[in-house]
Amino acid sequence: EPAPVGAGPVRACLCEPLASLGETISCSAGWKYLARVVGLCVCMDPQLERFADTLALAGIDITQPFDVRWYNAHAIEHSLPLSPLPTFERPPSDGTLAVLLGNSTALWPAFLRWLAAQPDPESVTDPLDTYTASVISAAVADLTGGARHDIFWVTDSSRLVSMQRVALVSGLCYHDAETQLSIHPAFGAWVAFRAVVVLDAPAARFGDSPPPLVRCLLTDADKASARDAMAAALRASDEANLCTQLHGAKGMERDVRLAWAALRDCVTVGRDHRYSEAQLVYHYTKDREVLMHAMRSQPAAT
Repeated sequence: EPAPVGAGPVRACLCEPLASLGETISCSAGWKYLARVVGLCVCMDPQLERFADTLALAGIDITQPFDVRWYNAHAIEHSLPLSPLPTFERPPSDGTLAVLLGNSTALWPAFLRWLAAQPDPESVTDPLDTYTASVISAAVADLTGGARHDIFWVTDSSRLVSMQRVALVSGLCYHDAETQLSIHPAFGAWVAFRAVVVLDAPAARFGDSPPPLVRCLLTDADKASARDAMAAALRASDEANLCTQLHGAKGMERDVRLAWAALRDCVTVGRDHRYSEAQLVYHYTKDREVLMHAMRSQPAAT
């Protein structure tokens, strides 16, 4: 598993394959990573380093560069009903640079501080999406300086990108086909993806082939627990559908969402990075009362 980088965020990224595994490497910014992260080290150029650092301070602590060719080829190979990511007409041999953005539990305190600073926190529409969109858009604008780029948001169903497949082909996460969970070697199931940013820049330094896939991170006990949790979630979904049919209401929606959330707790790896109860409940239910209580319970800024 990747080792934490000092007191800062754990990030995965890509550069040249290393000759030997287990060797500690110094990156250009002075960060140290273990080469055991899928056998690749991540060394970003100064602009991407600044971009990643800016986002990490705002709680977007997963910044994974990749080549658009990997995702597009994966979709074709597996006959997935996904539109290809743009290449900006770059020569195929150059590749096209893109970055997957996401977060661990680090997002929650940063988001709550931002929300508390708003003139009227309770009136903010879709506060978490508003926050993540604003910080990502500002960081991308600073990175690109007006150069061509495109942002694909996880909230935009009209331009579907499978963030889980991006995490898979870029060597960031293991993808479990049965539960559809993306499992990070350090954060486990406690990750969420926010956007894919495609840049009009080459990705040839990554080479033509994607990195090795992350090995299965589930134990046999994890798999058994996940099967039980999925069966319970499906039962809750069926009961909710019946309740809606009989009573014309969605009274069980919260319970259904939390039943599906329980799948994450089945994964052993990354349990130290589990969301707080407030973050977990709000993530799945968007319950405003839970959010406002969490915001007011935040320690005062010093």
